[in-house]
Amino acid sequence: MNRWAVFHRLLSTEIAIAVPTIAYVVNDRFDMEFIVLGAVIGLTYWYWGPSWPPL
Repeated sequence: MNRWAVFHRLLSTEIAIAVPTIAYVVNDRFDMEFIVLGAVIGLTYWYWGPSWPPL
C-alpha cells in the first residue's frame, strides 16, 4: 500500500468523524441522521474519491 492510499483512507475517516462532530458542536446534541450522513460522506469519498495521479 502506497502512502497516498494511506492518506486517502485517513482523510475519508476524518470526514466521517468531522460531520457528526461539527453537528454536535452546533446543536449541542447527537442526532442519528448526522452520524449516518458523516458515515455516508466518508465512505463515498473512500470508495469514489480522487485517484492518484489526478486525471
